[in-house]
Amino acid sequence: MAALHSRSEQLSAAARIIFVNWAAALQLWLVLGGAALTVGYIVIDAITAALFFRMSRGRWFPAPLCFMHGVLVIYHVGTLLNTGGLFWEKFVLNRLFDVELIYVTACALYRIIAVNRTGRA
Repeated sequence: MAALHSRSEQLSAAARIIFVNWAAALQLWLVLGGAALTVGYIVIDAITAALFFRMSRGRWFPAPLCFMHGVLVIYHVGTLLNTGGLFWEKFVLNRLFDVELIYVTACALYRIIAVNRTGRA
């Protein structure tokens, strides 16, 4: 909600991309299991990293999001090759998702404060 109230097209787009990523991952989790689930996560995070890479041309805000999803692709490949346990895979994914939400929310709140302080959009 903060991204929508920030009146920034880039923040709103990032929030929508994160939501679609989450919804797609949830659908995969409900339908797939085992190695197929991990491969599905690789595809979803690779697409998300590509979208944030495209958004980051000339802008700093999406760059950490692109980097995070690129690291997630490498992480998923590692968990695919070394099945260390489903609990830890999900634990790491949930914490990184939380960090991603906090980052977008903090950027949106900063923009809201900056716009209110200067009075321009």
